[in-house]
Amino acid sequence: MSLTIRTEPMEDRQLALKVEVAQERVEQELRKAARKLAGQYRIPGFRKGKAPYHIVTQYVGLPALFDEFIEELGQEVYRTAIEQEKIEPYAMAALDIETLEPLTYSFVVPLEPEIDLGDYRSLRVEEEEPVIDEAEIDEQLEAAREQYSAWADVDRPSQYGDTLTIDIKSVIVPADGEDDGGTDDAPDGEQTVVLDETDWDVTLDPDNPMDPPGLDDALLGLSPGDEKEVTLSWPAESQSIYAGKQALFQIKVHKIQSLEKPEMNDELAQLIGPDFNTLEDLRNSIRAEMIEAKKAEADESYMEKTLDALVEQSTMVYPPVVVEDQIDAMVNEFDRQLRQYGIDGVSNYLSQIGQSMEEYRESLREQAEIAARRNLIISELYQLEGLEATDEDVEERIQSMFGDVDEEHAEAAEAYRNMMRSDAGRSILGSQILQQKALERLLAIARGEEVPEPVRKPEAAAEGDTPAEAAQSADADDETAASEASEASSEEPEAADEA
Repeated sequence: MSLTIRTEPMEDRQLALKVEVAQERVEQELRKAARKLAGQYRIPGFRKGKAPYHIVTQYVGLPALFDEFIEELGQEVYRTAIEQEKIEPYAMAALDIETLEPLTYSFVVPLEPEIDLGDYRSLRVEEEEPVIDEAEIDEQLEAAREQYSAWADVDRPSQYGDTLTIDIKSVIVPADGEDDGGTDDAPDGEQTVVLDETDWDVTLDPDNPMDPPGLDDALLGLSPGDEKEVTLSWPAESQSIYAGKQALFQIKVHKIQSLEKPEMNDELAQLIGPDFNTLEDLRNSIRAEMIEAKKAEADESYMEKTLDALVEQSTMVYPPVVVEDQIDAMVNEFDRQLRQYGIDGVSNYLSQIGQSMEEYRESLREQAEIAARRNLIISELYQLEGLEATDEDVEERIQSMFGDVDEEHAEAAEAYRNMMRSDAGRSILGSQILQQKALERLLAIARGEEVPEPVRKPEAAAEGDTPAEAAQSADADDETAASEASEASSEEPEAADEA
């Protein structure tokens, strides 16, 4: 195919590619499209499929002819152009039609990111050891006491937190000048009853006072067997139907219960679990669990801190599609999680909350950029270090995914293992393994531990080369190992959250 190609570098590792197709080829495609459309339309004066080119063109219009082939030809033009210009795209290019006469395609081609990790082997990041405050253990013990608390009868005056079992009756008190306390619900001469309850359980809670104001105070300090009368009022601005009125409350206390916590002793420990003979056993167990949790939290924080430190010292230029791919992965993962909870996908969820997909994607951009940069430096690191995902690594990962499988599920488990051993499955597992190895190597470097020399040594390159350039100048054997690692990383967007 005869093409006229113009290239122009753009910012952010993109290449503008303008390709003009020879008119001879365009004419061939137009006539082929005309023959196809002539067989689909009944054009007056001609048998189906027999109308000449210029008549078909007049009948359906030139744009309709172009529509028949322009996208497919564009893909062919793109493949030919990048092969001719020896361009290695990072991802699919965006295609646009610049002009029809002459037919000129415009492509924006994303190129491989350029990453320079700097002197990454000198990176050191301070690690903080998790610290357990004894007060935190005391809080856990206190929470355990509350969990095993129980209601018990008490023979003392009531206080906040107690539950009282009472008989209570209250009636509206007529105001001065009124014949009686009647309302719309009570005929003249009859009392309006507000409450009339027996064996009513009420809990005195200062954060949730009863209505009307003052009823809690009236119950405070009463003991089992006490009786009391009190007149209380609803404020005029109250939302109650009795706003501005008074009522006489007659109260009799039957019993009072208090939420009693067990003593902080060995019996509490034995109540919590059979493995604890003493309170000290329980305290040590809580301490060990807290140390493990804080260690995991500290490890996660240290990994992120180290990745951010390496990102900070690195120089990287990458096409926008890197971040867009990361956003795609995050949207797909959110969609998967929603479906697990019975929600019909992310599009349905967004419509319910009134958010567009564009708005949602934009809300993910900052997080996606962080993850994308981390993925890029991890990918560069395992290539510079010559790390590999061997067959043994993959098999070990496959076996660890299942562990011991009972006989009933053995056949299904083996089928899944074989699926993960396929090229596609191995590629995904290989990417995960390489990321894990790269992170382990990076953390060892940041801690100042002794680590093996990289398979491809940056110092072997010419002076002034970046680590990436040094990797390109390494010997052929090392290039083979790096190529295998690079292929295994092709699933990076799916593993982005792990970083």
